[in-house]
Amino acid sequence: MKSNIALIGFMGSGKSTVGKRLARRLGRNFIETDHLIEQQAGMSIVNIFKSGGETEFRDLETAVITSVSDIAENSVIACGGGVVARPGNIERLKSAATVVYLQTGTAALNDRLAFSRKRPLLDRPDREQFIRELEATRRPLYEAAADITVRTGNRPFAAVIDEIIRKLDINESPNQ
Repeated sequence: MKSNIALIGFMGSGKSTVGKRLARRLGRNFIETDHLIEQQAGMSIVNIFKSGGETEFRDLETAVITSVSDIAENSVIACGGGVVARPGNIERLKSAATVVYLQTGTAALNDRLAFSRKRPLLDRPDREQFIRELEATRRPLYEAAADITVRTGNRPFAAVIDEIIRKLDINESPNQ
């Protein structure tokens, strides 16, 4: 098994929350690609989208994925929801990590994303319809990229983490 675990899935699927808790439980480093993109750009993702659009953001995302894939060891990597938009990103991730798709139904996504103002793609009047359409477009990409799939829905994060550990057949040491 590869030493890294990369979490992919639609925005709001729980990648950051599950990633932080999974990393803590396994005694691994936690890396959040969106945070690294903001650090590299010196601005928030919302401002990246305002100044350079989605193309600039995806270029920065690809650079971060390349860097993380080259240097990360013993880490849990929470990827942005659109990481699957560029096939090269997935190839890089798969070379360095076991890819886990956190699958979440559209109803749960709508509930979780209802009040989010940090997601520039959702800044639109047809938000719920857009979420349905974008998730339906990305779902086959997530499925194709995943080494394993774990449904999140309205499950407790601890149950999701337990399932990831079980499916990856990770032996936890007593001090973790």
